[in-house]
Amino acid sequence: MLAGTYRHYLGSRRATLLAITLCVLVSFWLLGLNPLRLFSGNNLTLTRDFLLSAFQPALDYQKPIEGAEPFLLTVISTTLLTLRFALLAMSVAIPCGALLALLASTAWWPDIRRHKMLGWVLRPLCLSSRIIMAFSRSIHELIWGLLFITAMGLSTDAAIIAVAIPYSGILAKIYSEMFEEHSREAQRALQAIGAGSIVAFLAGLLPRALPDLITYTFYRLECAVRTAAVFGFVGIETIGYRIKLASDEFHYREIWTYLYVLFAMIMVIEWWSRALRKRMET
Repeated sequence: MLAGTYRHYLGSRRATLLAITLCVLVSFWLLGLNPLRLFSGNNLTLTRDFLLSAFQPALDYQKPIEGAEPFLLTVISTTLLTLRFALLAMSVAIPCGALLALLASTAWWPDIRRHKMLGWVLRPLCLSSRIIMAFSRSIHELIWGLLFITAMGLSTDAAIIAVAIPYSGILAKIYSEMFEEHSREAQRALQAIGAGSIVAFLAGLLPRALPDLITYTFYRLECAVRTAAVFGFVGIETIGYRIKLASDEFHYREIWTYLYVLFAMIMVIEWWSRALRKRMET
């Protein structure tokens, strides 16, 4: 019986892998992708030069620019602008996401079977919050960016709002699911000794969920840093903007310097997140 079950499992897994492979091949055909193009014309030389430049990141401009500030000073200022962009977007998204998560979660509700009038208020409020969450995250931040840049002009404020809107919806969805899925034993114990529903939520459930909430928040901060870099390609002066300028001039060593700085920022955020989680769990 176990052998039959094992063969059935392997068979279903093979079928799944085969289906995925076929989907990939069909996608390649529909999109007209051809990896052999990398080896045609001058493409292989450009690819080789780009990869070899990874071992020699620039410490100065590859082509001197008269009157420009030192290259490393440009790298530092651009990095700070990118980080500021991400932090400002998250400073808006976190409180908005937390508020929507509370409104969309039933974890803090009192027993609405005993408070029917309150249930008539909470249910529509919960549904409305979930609709707002779904709408805000259904549109990508780049699309929001195009809308706000068109309306407000090419400015950092427009880009920050464009990132904060979908991130608020994403954070709210994950926060509310964490509230719903965490164990409620401590919360129920507090309610059993007479604590109110909100007090039981704040003292019994929220502290247990907080490490996961913080970990996910830091992950979204990483995403915000990457998004800030991407917004540089539409004119916002972040790392992406400098990468685009260097790419236009085929200054690959400068590109790798900015990529390594971006990598370092992500690693620092990852280390910060893990250190904070460990401190909370001890």
